[in-house]
Amino acid sequence: MLRGVGLGSMVDRIGSRIAPSVGTFDVEIDGFRLHGDHIGQLYYVRELLEGDREATFIALLKSSIGVGMTVVEAGAHMGYVTLQAARAVGPSGRVFAFEASPRAVPLIERNLTVNGLNEHVTVVPLALADVTGRHAFFLSGGGDTSSLHEPEGASERIEVTMTALDDWLDPTVRVAVVKLDIEGGEVAALRGMRETLSRAGPGLVVFAECNPSMLERSGSSTSELVEILQGNGLDVRWIDESRGSTRPLDEADLSHGYVNLYCRRSG
Repeated sequence: MLRGVGLGSMVDRIGSRIAPSVGTFDVEIDGFRLHGDHIGQLYYVRELLEGDREATFIALLKSSIGVGMTVVEAGAHMGYVTLQAARAVGPSGRVFAFEASPRAVPLIERNLTVNGLNEHVTVVPLALADVTGRHAFFLSGGGDTSSLHEPEGASERIEVTMTALDDWLDPTVRVAVVKLDIEGGEVAALRGMRETLSRAGPGLVVFAECNPSMLERSGSSTSELVEILQGNGLDVRWIDESRGSTRPLDEADLSHGYVNLYCRRSG
């Protein structure tokens, strides 16, 4: 909430002072052991434990993934969604988890290893975009708002390598589910995976965060995000966590700053 009103820098300053006293933590959520090392991550985990953070999104994700499928995730954060996807695809499936933050990658890999799911997950330390090259990347304390586009309260600026999925992924791979949570970079990432989405065929599911303020910072907009999703043959709805269902896009409630979109191709 504080980030949403421009006080992100204060959040990160306070977090950096509190985090050492919190230390590392390990909790069990939905059968997974989840490790973290920052106060912002602890807050995220607390919301997961209370069951009111994106529970409907997680349920839809799990129901969309079948054994043996291939899943692409961009913005893996602590790896909780990565773990859910890895368990759903099973040993015969594959998850490609893209995460540009050098702080987050070791954490994700640890969580995968502790839960015995690292062998069918590839953690890719790159940012998904529409071109391949180097770009500024802005780190936030807890990692949940790190972005290629400077958010309020970014604590550090580094450079990372970004790639278009079409350039990186083997063209023989057919992706079944895509999850995008990259703080305004969703439109560029979708532009960079046109061929991948085209060969995915019927039944493709895309989950995408829609954060109007971050989309604007990236030079895009909510309408452009919806347009590119629909242009790929996807029916776009938003996930209403309060009702535990998906609803038409024109009823979207953006009072919390963002919503998750559930997009499915017929068939």
